[in-house]
This record gives sequence, structure tokens and C-alpha cells, in this order.
Amino acid sequence: MGERSVTIAIPVHNGANYLGEAIESALCQSHPETEVIVVDDGSDDDGQTLAVVRAFGSHIRTLRQSNSGVAAALNTALTCASGRLFSWLSHDDLFEPGKTERQVQILDTLDRDDICLFSDLSWIDSTGRVTGEQRLDPAALARNPRLAFYEGLINGCTILTARDLLLRVGGFDTRYPYTQDYRMWWRLTREAHFVHVPHCLLRSRLHPDQGSHRRDALSENSAFWSDVLGETSEVEAAMVDGSRERFLKRTGGFLRYRSPNRRVADHADRMAQASAAEASVSVVVDVGSDLAAARRAIDSVESQTRLPDEMVLIGEDSILMALGRDGGCDRVLRPTPEQRTPTRLRLGLRAARGAYVALLMSPDVFASDKIARQVARMSALGCLASHSSYRSGGETVATGSFGGRVYPEIVGDCHVEISTVMIQRVLFLAGLLFMDDDAPLASNWIDIAARHEWLGLEEALSVVETPRAPGERALLLTWLRASAEYRHHTVQIGRLERRLADATLPIRASLGGSDAAA
Repeated sequence: MGERSVTIAIPVHNGANYLGEAIESALCQSHPETEVIVVDDGSDDDGQTLAVVRAFGSHIRTLRQSNSGVAAALNTALTCASGRLFSWLSHDDLFEPGKTERQVQILDTLDRDDICLFSDLSWIDSTGRVTGEQRLDPAALARNPRLAFYEGLINGCTILTARDLLLRVGGFDTRYPYTQDYRMWWRLTREAHFVHVPHCLLRSRLHPDQGSHRRDALSENSAFWSDVLGETSEVEAAMVDGSRERFLKRTGGFLRYRSPNRRVADHADRMAQASAAEASVSVVVDVGSDLAAARRAIDSVESQTRLPDEMVLIGEDSILMALGRDGGCDRVLRPTPEQRTPTRLRLGLRAARGAYVALLMSPDVFASDKIARQVARMSALGCLASHSSYRSGGETVATGSFGGRVYPEIVGDCHVEISTVMIQRVLFLAGLLFMDDDAPLASNWIDIAARHEWLGLEEALSVVETPRAPGERALLLTWLRASAEYRHHTVQIGRLERRLADATLPIRASLGGSDAAA
């Protein structure tokens, strides 16, 4: 079979009542390269299920095994399938006639091997009568595909994906007779990209004999979601909801109101309350060329009301050796002769392990409660990037009022000072920070603003000896004019041109945007 070939697997155990309809719906698929495999999982109903299967003759492939559960039956089908693409159909459900062809066409368009398609569905009763539909929000799932898993939106029988992808993640886990499908989707969130197809391609039957209604099924489901809560990392949670705290609160709400897992929901709420205090924090410090100033910067980090888990120190080898590795928190030394700031910060971020990373450029220093305040606000609001007001020359510069959805306004003048910034490390992992060694620092803040909200904190949480943002306006203007992504913002670029022409205009005059905390 070819590159577009499909295997439809139908696992069944004592399912003579609905199996014939399921097989017919699979055979009626309009996609030409389709095989149907029925895996008889040790049926013992006096040959009734086997009789239904035999009635279809050579139109289907039949595999038999001792009763081992749905996961084992699906793994048997995976191993024996001829199709490059794989889908499965419960013996009591029905495919819509165009299901396979529509999904294959979408996969052809996407042209990627890591895609897992899923779709909307209709509900039917024991007689086949349509009783309702599950139509998902395409826009929300396009923005955040992982919500498909974390909000329990994937019905396994709507799936179409590469057979090799399922084999690569180990197939279906036979230890879990009721949650084998969701444990598979959970693994796939780390290996694949889920794509929602906004059409009802499945008729899913609801009837009293389904195994999911059994008490042991509910117990296994609760254990599964407990595993999800405990094993979803801070970075993974941030990719879904912006922070682990927000992830736990939303998942707790889902478990409380849309599932039978009240006890697990209570556990999620307790975890959420503690998550900000437990979040890991790194501080990346560019030590500069003045040893005494570097020591003051480091002292300001080590006197925080909430100590970070580590400091990553970047700079000349001789200064790093003089500073040493000992201190109030772990120190990671990253010597470099490189003088360009983006290159140095990228080196520091590569070494950082914290979920939250604060940036500090010596001779600047932190206020004593900077880390505690910034992490708490970012965690509560699910913001991936924040900055604050700062003190300079004995005065407060109120840049923290610049927050919220500040794009494209930020193109007209960027008020973010690097020593006020804290990010969720997922931004760096996504390739949004310091990828261009010769670009102005402000370009990184604009890249973030184009995709995410900036959280602005009104408090002056850093002391900045010499603000960098005003001094790089000319470089920023040149970069914007050359940028294919941003040069069309002519109104904002014109504002930046006027600022350069009148360098005495107070910085407060053009601050705008709405604080994300409002």
C-alpha cells in the first residue's frame, strides 16, 4: 500500500450487537487505499461475534487473540497493519462516509509526519438516533492545540495519524484497560502536533453497557489525572496556560465540573495554591567588566526575600573566577570573550534551568523583593513575560504602566529595560529570545509582544544605572525598517522617528497599553 494508505482497526470483544454497523461504516469510506482489520479479542459469546465478522468475507482482515483488552488489540492491529496511516473504530461507533478521505486530504496539505488529526463528533443512542453533537472551538484549538488533551476533547475514534508515530511512542499501554487511549494522547503531546478538524466525522454511541461506566474505570481515570497533575512539568504547563498555577486551576475546574474526578480536582486546587512558591527560578547575570559592580549586582540577588534556585553568571573568565562559585544560591559560571549582549544572554539562557528567568546587567541591581513579587504575579496571571518600573538617578521611571497587549504600540518606542525583565523559559525554548546577535535588545521585546501579553508591574523593582532603551532607538529604527514582519507599521515607526528627532521628550509621555493584571 502507498503513502496515503489507511488502516482502520476495529477491536471487539463480544460485540455482535453493533459490530456489523461499525464494519459497514468502515468499508463505506470513500478513500481508495483503505484496509479494515477486525481484532477479535477473545470473544466467548457462542460464536456470535465471529459470525458477524465472517459475513464480510475477504472484504476485511480478521485477527484473533486471547482476551487481553483494547490496548493489546490495538497493538496487534498496529503491528499487522499495511497502511501508513492508522485510525481505530470502536465496535459500537460509526464513521461518517467521508471521514478518512477528508482527513487524508488535510494531512496531504500539512505535509508533516508528526500530525495527529482529531475531529468533532455526533452522539447516537443504542438505536443509532443522533442525540447531539460535540463541536469544538477551532480558533481556541488552533491557538493552543494542547488543550485538546488537557480538556479531554479527544475521542480516539476521530483520530488519524501516522502508524509509525504510534509505534515510536511505544503503542498503547496494556496496563490500563480504560485509559490506554488518553495515556497515548498524553505521550503524543510531547511528540506530535494535534490538529482539530472542525467537522463531525464520527457517530459515537452512548449506551448502558459501555465499560467506561464501571467503578474500576472511574478509579483508573482518577489515577490517570493524578499522574497528569504530578508529571506535567512547569514548562509544559506554561505552554498550555502560561504558568503551572493557571494550569492547575484550569485543570482542577475541568475535573470538578466536566468529569467524575472531584477528589483529584481538590488535589489540583491544593497544588495550585503552592505552585508559585514552588516554581523554580534562575537569574542570568551579565557581570560586565567592573568586579566591584558585579559583586553589588550579585549581592542584590542573594539578598532577595525569595532566593532563586541558581544564578548563571556570564562574562570574562578572570572576573568569573574572582567572583567564585560559592554563595547563597547555586552559581553556574559561563565564561565568554563575546561582547555582544544578545550572544551573552543566549549563552546564559541555555544554561538556565528555572521555569522563570530574571535578567540582570551589572552594574544594575535588584530591589530586595523583586523575585518574589514578579514570580507571584506572573504565576497568578499566566503571563510569559514581565517587566517593571525602575529607579535611575534617584528617580522612579514608571515604565511598568506599559503592559497588556502592547503590540503594535511597542514598535513606536519600547520602554522595556533588560534588568527589569523576567520571562518564562518556554519563550526561549520557543526561539523567541536573542536569536539575532546583531539586533537591538528591543527587537526581542517586540517579538514577544507580537505573540503574547507583557505584564507591566508598577513597582520599581530594579535600579538601572544607565537606561539602555533610549540609547538604542536609532538602531531599533534601522532594524524595523529592514524587518519584513514589522516595517508595515508605518504609524508606529513614524512615532519612533519623531522621538529620535526630539530626544528631550519625557519617556512617560508615550506610555500606553493596559496592565494585564487589570
